[in-house]
Amino acid sequence: MTYRDERGVEYDSVRLPTHEVTDAVALDARLVSRGIGRKQLSIYTGTDGAELAQQPRTHRRRWTDQQWLAYKEHRQLESELGADNAPAAAVWVVRPHGSAPD
Repeated sequence: MTYRDERGVEYDSVRLPTHEVTDAVALDARLVSRGIGRKQLSIYTGTDGAELAQQPRTHRRRWTDQQWLAYKEHRQLESELGADNAPAAAVWVVRPHGSAPD
């Protein structure tokens, strides 16, 4: 961000430690312009479910039906692969030493 004081001197904001919440500028400076905005991602037009899952949520408004289907299939596959399908119970047979099987 760029600031300008009443004499016309411009100041660029200085990064402070992360626990600070203010910019270090002169007290009489006024905000002139904000920094460069974020680069906008172009809308993904393919139907790869993994790629669609990484797209910003705002892009979902423009998805086609095929993209929605690919996205939902990808999410379902991920949830199935992530689920723990181990048996819920197991049986242990404990026999004393020296006993012969029947």
